[in-house]
Amino acid sequence: MTETAIRIIFALLFFTVLAYGGYHRHRAHRQNDSFRRMENEGTATFLLLRCIGGALWLTGLLFPFAPAWFDAVRLPFPEPVRWGGILFAAAALPMGYSLFRNIGRNITDTVETRAEHELVTTGIYRYIRHPLYTTGFLFFSGLGLLSGVWPMLLLSSAVLYLLHRRTETEERFLLQRFGQRYEEYRATTGRFFPNIFTH
Repeated sequence: MTETAIRIIFALLFFTVLAYGGYHRHRAHRQNDSFRRMENEGTATFLLLRCIGGALWLTGLLFPFAPAWFDAVRLPFPEPVRWGGILFAAAALPMGYSLFRNIGRNITDTVETRAEHELVTTGIYRYIRHPLYTTGFLFFSGLGLLSGVWPMLLLSSAVLYLLHRRTETEERFLLQRFGQRYEEYRATTGRFFPNIFTH
């Protein structure tokens, strides 16, 4: 696979997700009544997630236009690994479509729920409680394999670990809000992957 092909495929995947995800987040935040409270998810987690997440998005923005800037942190992955990266990143696209289609304005970037929050259990949420996090991990890991920029793989794993910790708090909010309904929902779904992979 040529360098030009890598950059084009990377850019197509990245900017598709940036545009689609950005549109849905903007639409949800126009009806925003959630809060950014560091104390609710822990100051360290709050800051680390935003710093690491920002580094991932910045890498995605810059790589297609200035790949030479990343030469020092690129690995010469073999062709099958790069194609695997494309499959990972591409798999995130229908997952993202399903989660945004079903969660609608309920999406937040905090552990808190909205004033009119609904418990979403349709689409991909039938199987995974936090598909946004799974989708992001697959997407950025895939881009890391495609580009060979190994820090993307490391940062994606770090984000997933931090989100795993944060979801403990997030789910406490959801339990307070929905009670037994959420307890039953949690018993039949996986946190990041379907139960078939976690049992």
